[in-house]
Amino acid sequence: MIAIQPRKTILKLEYNDTDISGDISGDVESFTYNDRGADSSDSISIKVNAVDDKWINSWLPDKEAVLHPTLCTKNWIVQGDSTPLDCGTLVVDDLSYSAGPCVLTIGAVARPNGTSFHEKNQECVWKKTSIKRIAQTIADRYGLGCSMDAEDVDIALKEQDDTDSSFLQKLCSTYGLILKTYRRKIWIFDREQYKKKDAVATFTPADIVPNSLSWNTTLSGTYTGGEFTYSNQKKKVNIKVTIGTADRMLKLNQYASSEADAKRQLQAAIDNKNHSATTISFSTMGNLSLCSTMCINIKGLGKLNGKYYMDTVSHTLNKSSGLVTKVSASRVGG
Repeated sequence: MIAIQPRKTILKLEYNDTDISGDISGDVESFTYNDRGADSSDSISIKVNAVDDKWINSWLPDKEAVLHPTLCTKNWIVQGDSTPLDCGTLVVDDLSYSAGPCVLTIGAVARPNGTSFHEKNQECVWKKTSIKRIAQTIADRYGLGCSMDAEDVDIALKEQDDTDSSFLQKLCSTYGLILKTYRRKIWIFDREQYKKKDAVATFTPADIVPNSLSWNTTLSGTYTGGEFTYSNQKKKVNIKVTIGTADRMLKLNQYASSEADAKRQLQAAIDNKNHSATTISFSTMGNLSLCSTMCINIKGLGKLNGKYYMDTVSHTLNKSSGLVTKVSASRVGG
């Protein structure tokens, strides 16, 4: 008779390319990986039992050290299955220590570090280019990879007086695109297109941890249409574009190179404002196959039902309670 193997979650952790999993396994109280599908970096938080003074001496991590965590579940759904989740490389950027009990909390983010990408202002004028070319130029400046899963956008003229990170994020947002940065890569994608993808899973009340569900819908800050105006008397340019209905109008007055450009900017602004009109969050049994930017279905919850885009997925491995996944999502269609 074959023995039934219990469910198991394994945390592997590399510190500056050295595997320290075995050394720290007895001290790690909890590990959380926050996978974000919006304009912010992925992050991790590790809480360590630091009663041993080594954690505030030789074992205290260096700021800007590189962590590479991997979670893996075994025997989770069926006997013998194995689901790994590579959390990528992250940079230690925050350390805190408290006594009674002695706990060291290590925070790290997935973004370029030790460069001026997030810190140094750049002044330049971009002409007759595109978002993809601008992103690639900036990526090359820091030796980063660059990929774009979206239709490129022509940029006739854009002035920069900001950090490369902030400038590129604002530029992408203007045209309805999402920028994510990792330690070695810039990734740009079209969230509205991702919302059209099929749901990867369906959740009912039976799948949700009791007392973890939160849901909200609001009209505040949402729009049914918009009006875009731009004029330059010196160049005899007058652009006016209206879309949607007049119930709740968003009005923009900023530079556009053409009516088509104005319409793209206006639609992007409305989509950005309306994205989180209806939100849901809940915890469920650990599920490493869930990632931000994916869609899920909610059923069995009456008018809360629908298709949702996952903005953030957090996986927490706790020594006492095991692996739990928390989802924060926005309903597709408001």
